[in-house]
Amino acid sequence: MPELALPVLLLLFAGPAQEEGADARAKAIAAIEKVGGRVQKLSQDSEDVLVGFTIGGREAGDAELAHLKAIPHVVELRLGKTKVTDAGLAHVAGLDGLTRLWLHETAVTDAGLKHLAGLKELGYLNLYGTQVTDAGLVHLEGLAKLRKLYLWNTKVTEEGAAKLREKLPELMVNLGAELKPPPKPKPETCCDIAEADGKSCEHLCCVAAAEAGGICFKCNPKKAETCCDKAAVEEKDCAHPCCVEAAKAGRVCFACNPKKAETCCEKAEADGKECGHDCCVEARKAGKLCETCNPKDD
Repeated sequence: MPELALPVLLLLFAGPAQEEGADARAKAIAAIEKVGGRVQKLSQDSEDVLVGFTIGGREAGDAELAHLKAIPHVVELRLGKTKVTDAGLAHVAGLDGLTRLWLHETAVTDAGLKHLAGLKELGYLNLYGTQVTDAGLVHLEGLAKLRKLYLWNTKVTEEGAAKLREKLPELMVNLGAELKPPPKPKPETCCDIAEADGKSCEHLCCVAAAEAGGICFKCNPKKAETCCDKAAVEEKDCAHPCCVEAAKAGRVCFACNPKKAETCCEKAEADGKECGHDCCVEARKAGKLCETCNPKDD
């Protein structure tokens, strides 16, 4: 029997092996997608792959990570807010081309970080909201390409982060910042100053406005919204015809002051309509206002 050339032998053996690998990859992708994960190429011109569970696969756990070994060229892995634990990261250890890894808000601890020690291409690691401490950072000291490490809401201290930076001088460690409430605006008007002191403004104009259920717009011009409010700032009556007619009737124009509308008829006016309630319709026919829906003040 003649000897077969080496390239021919390689083709004979490579064919079945490639088919088997493609089949395993397809099954792995199907298993990941079944739990809401996704597998996608990062670009049309590259074989690099992103595997993500953060959006639709948050119920995914350690078992799902076992499928990663059948998917080549995984460079980004998003596991934030999943049920992954330290044990599951053993499956991540074999992804030697991994460059970016999200583990935020998972149950990962220091014990899980030892599985990341061999990821020599890793440049980004997010551990926000995990239980890692200073002790776990020792497993990251050999990751020479690590540039960004997020450690908000962890048990890592500034001292621990500084020690890691001594080993990795180009590393940016983000420990987050203590959020402070925004400063209260400085009181400007007489009413604001009184409120800051826990009191009611005693200016006569403000007292009268408060008794009427409103505020004095002359003293609080920035709170004036409607045409009538803005006229009050200048101590004038609103000159809009609709407001003039309403004032003659001893009320306000609800079309211009919709926030002051309380009854069904007032709210209808605010919408530029007539109230459709039967009782209100009948009252209008008689040239009256429905007193049931619009009771007079005592």
